[in-house]
Amino acid sequence: MKASIRRLVSVPKSIHALARADLIKPAIGSLILCRSLGDPVPPDSFVAILKSVSSPKSLMCGKQLHAHMVVTDFNHDTLVQNYLIVMYGKCGSLDDAHSVFRLMSRKNLHSWNTLIDCYCKFGSLSKAQQLFVEMPQRDAVSWNTMISGYDHHGPCEVALEFFVRMRQSECVVDHFGVSSAISACCNLRFMNNGKEIHGLSHKVGLDLHLQVGSALVELYGKCQLIEDAVRVFEGMVFREQFTWNSMLAGYIECSNINEALHFFGVMQGKDVVSWTMLISGCSRHQMNEEAVELFHMMQEAGLWPDQLCFVSALNACVQMLDLEEGLNIHGQILKFGFQADAIIGSVLVALYARCGWFDSAKRVANALDYIDEFSLSVLISEYAKHGRIDCAYELFESSEAKTLPLWNALIGGYADLGLDEEALATFRQMKMDGINGDDFTFGSLILVSENLGSRYGEQIHSQTIKMGVESSVFVSSALIDMYSSSLVCEAAINIFNAIPKTNLVSWNAMISGYALNNMNSEAILTFQLMAVSRIKPDNISFSLILESCSSLFSLPGGMQVHAMAYKLGFESDVVVGSALVDLYGKCGNMHAASRAFSDIHVPTVVSWTALLSGFVRHGMWDAAKEIFKRMPQKNVVSWNTLISGHAKHGSGLEAFELYSQMTELGQFPDYISFISLLTVCGDSLLEEPGKQVHGQIIKTGYYRNAYVSTALNKMYQKLGNSPDKSNLCSSFCFPKFGDIRSVSEADAVSVDSGIA
Repeated sequence: MKASIRRLVSVPKSIHALARADLIKPAIGSLILCRSLGDPVPPDSFVAILKSVSSPKSLMCGKQLHAHMVVTDFNHDTLVQNYLIVMYGKCGSLDDAHSVFRLMSRKNLHSWNTLIDCYCKFGSLSKAQQLFVEMPQRDAVSWNTMISGYDHHGPCEVALEFFVRMRQSECVVDHFGVSSAISACCNLRFMNNGKEIHGLSHKVGLDLHLQVGSALVELYGKCQLIEDAVRVFEGMVFREQFTWNSMLAGYIECSNINEALHFFGVMQGKDVVSWTMLISGCSRHQMNEEAVELFHMMQEAGLWPDQLCFVSALNACVQMLDLEEGLNIHGQILKFGFQADAIIGSVLVALYARCGWFDSAKRVANALDYIDEFSLSVLISEYAKHGRIDCAYELFESSEAKTLPLWNALIGGYADLGLDEEALATFRQMKMDGINGDDFTFGSLILVSENLGSRYGEQIHSQTIKMGVESSVFVSSALIDMYSSSLVCEAAINIFNAIPKTNLVSWNAMISGYALNNMNSEAILTFQLMAVSRIKPDNISFSLILESCSSLFSLPGGMQVHAMAYKLGFESDVVVGSALVDLYGKCGNMHAASRAFSDIHVPTVVSWTALLSGFVRHGMWDAAKEIFKRMPQKNVVSWNTLISGHAKHGSGLEAFELYSQMTELGQFPDYISFISLLTVCGDSLLEEPGKQVHGQIIKTGYYRNAYVSTALNKMYQKLGNSPDKSNLCSSFCFPKFGDIRSVSEADAVSVDSGIA
């Protein structure tokens, strides 16, 4: 008798143990064996197994258990049937869940709520709402489930409607409903509604609840009310990881990246989301060195990067054109098995293309299951920027679907090279193919019109009005730039005044427009008006106004702006710091320029070039050469600074030597490089080198650039003859551009072999 009792007790226990260990099939087998032996099995044994069936992979096991329940007549137990609905919901079999619900003879409130929850989790909100309407009675769980469902899947306005109706019903609002409603306000950026719900939560004593407080921190952070977010955060007694991450996201959303870095340092616990959020934030705010450093620190802390983390780190490499670091990250991507990911692949294509590694870029693109239009547009654009417009056109023509981004890439490529007629002809062809342009298209065409004259610009302006994109921040800012460049500042002012809601970008464009027209006093006044309008300046604003101070050689005004930038936390910003270096350099205070340079947290190639330019401008060649030698990176502007400096000071031989070094190291020259060399040849009456430079200009396609064409004519006029393309030297003393690469691609065979 005692043995029999022990066996009856031990069988259910063994079923529970197997279920907890996720050994579903053995648990079901044990249950069936128990029933076949005639031993009673309590309902909680069925429930234990049903709790373990939680994914589509185990759906068949769940159906087998359901069949056994029907055979043994357990399918009439309401408790078990409710768990059966939950099981089918977790496995994504909503029809089976609804079938169980429909056949239930005794449905309770929990049965209705359970099925509604299943539909809400999978976004079947119309069916959930139909059940909600049919319910004989409702409780707070019913309302909260609907509010949460619409909050997650939208439209969020309906979530708020349910919340209002819940308050009007007899149900007591709890922290679940309040937090979901606040989340809906956050998604909609409904600040006023969010504040009203915050007031309600305070009135009923829910504002200090963990879930409500976390939702409020997220709301205020995303709505850029960082002070309110901090106040709620600091008033919370308990916080979870989501709360800390929401506060960190708030700092980043408000562009307070330095405060975000400080907050990150004191965070209690950091997960992959925390690290990725900060890495992405640094990358978006041009703090790319910090982004890469954080990426490595995260791995040193024992956390593995996910897809978004890799994308953010790669984006930082793209902005820095840091091919070496990009190769290292690509190796890790292969190690973690993300090489087939379309988003990561697109960023890798952008990295290799912008660094001139077109073979690697194409290999990455070809290894993807699907080459998206972003990757193709980047390749087209970068081919053009590197002077390989024929390759850009060939890739465009080979594309099966010529989408708007591909047309934009080709038009933008022509525009960047100054090939104005080709850009307009491509736009006309796009229109003939029945594709209308967007704000990016017209932004590129407006750039083109600056060289073609005001008549073309006015025509494009009228087209933007016709297409309804003239009020776009991108287009309106480009129009301001266009009219400002054409010295039609009054038109630029009219466009600025006609913008429905000016933002930081449009203010910056207007400040830049005044500066282009040498109206630097007006630029400074506009900067002051922007501050009065409570538009917080960014690093671009400060760099523009410092440039105006530089043009006026206004050292006192520049120092005032320097103090303001320091007060707003931009003292170590690389963009502002570079502008300060340029200001002090132009004003002849190289000691202050060097000090401003040392204040920059991580100087970029722009910062180094600004300091180099100051020493070159004042003929301090020893210091300039030392700076140039110490530069960790050099771009075409850095090389041009020294080349043009030598050209202006009559050191033609040094200018040509620098040009040869630049091309040998894989740096592609631009039109400024060629203009400097043509100036040297004309001033020094160097006919043969001049013809060689002319040959290089033809090979790279820059002969079609208006400024280069003018410099060519000036050189030949000084030489006393006209350009004769047929007698150009067949061999040049400079390297062939097609053979130039910034880094040997053979060095990355190990990475590329993993892509193919």
